[in-house]
Amino acid sequence: MKRAVTALASLGIVTALAAPALAAQPPVYGSVQLKYTVNATAAVSIATNYNPAVAGGPQAATAATINPSVAGVCAAGVVEATATLTFGGITPGTAGYNGCLYKNAVSIGVQSNDALGVQIYQYVDVLPAGTQICAVQNGTAFAPKPGASAAVANPPAYTASCQVGGLAALTAVGAASGGTAGTFGAAGNPGGTDVTATPQYTALVGTPGLLTATGAVNGAAFQYIGEDIQINVNGTAASGNQTSILTIAVVPQ
Repeated sequence: MKRAVTALASLGIVTALAAPALAAQPPVYGSVQLKYTVNATAAVSIATNYNPAVAGGPQAATAATINPSVAGVCAAGVVEATATLTFGGITPGTAGYNGCLYKNAVSIGVQSNDALGVQIYQYVDVLPAGTQICAVQNGTAFAPKPGASAAVANPPAYTASCQVGGLAALTAVGAASGGTAGTFGAAGNPGGTDVTATPQYTALVGTPGLLTATGAVNGAAFQYIGEDIQINVNGTAASGNQTSILTIAVVPQ
């Protein structure tokens, strides 16, 4: 009797293993389209009297170098205050301009995710009579650190336009300003640069000023370009202290 039960049980197992599998139901698919736009963002970092040997071009702890077009017409450079270019005394030319070129004057850092890159406009609020302010770009592309000045002593003082020899004249666009008066720099930029919560600036209206740089930048990190600044003064300039606000506007394309 036990054998019969065992045989029957064995027969049942064999029957179950031999049963045909059920046909699988294929997946049924649906889809939804997601439509969105990633907005362009931009941030700017500013340092004066920058150190081109260091990534990010932070402000140097040493006195600035200012080259005169004629010996004795420019004051010596100083250890710079935050977001300031101190030229000191400039003796104007009696026949044309005398020039003072500030080496490694401004480091401009840009962070943007714009797929088309950015444009950088520069301009001043006012230009006193008899004065030219010129930007000399150090390098042509954004990089992990700004390019070093290639200027040598006694730069030429331009008598008509700063466009000669790679110099670019900054234009004056008026005194309509934003931010907190008397504070300069840029908001929220990396350490070693001039961080100010609400820096004073001259508002960009349309596209005034000088287009000094353009190109793609890395949205995940700041990239930099540097420049020298030269001030040329002729005999029509009135004596006394002068102050101009240089605004750097980063415009996503």
